[in-house]
Amino acid sequence: MSMPTTQDVMDAILRGVAIAAVNRAVFERKAIFSMASVNQGLRLGGASLVYDLAVRPTVKQVLPQLPLPNGK
Repeated sequence: MSMPTTQDVMDAILRGVAIAAVNRAVFERKAIFSMASVNQGLRLGGASLVYDLAVRPTVKQVLPQLPLPNGK
């Protein structure tokens, strides 16, 4: 992913909000429709987008060059 489109950004944010809502409902036993869910979702979505932009291409570039422990 070189440059995120609006669709990529919205997808990451909505996925983050959905994950945050499920986390609050299942593990914290709190209301899922709250600003806390939205704020946590924005953080998760932003982190996911940064990972897609910065980390994933670097890992894909470096990983094939590393030798595997089993020698293959």
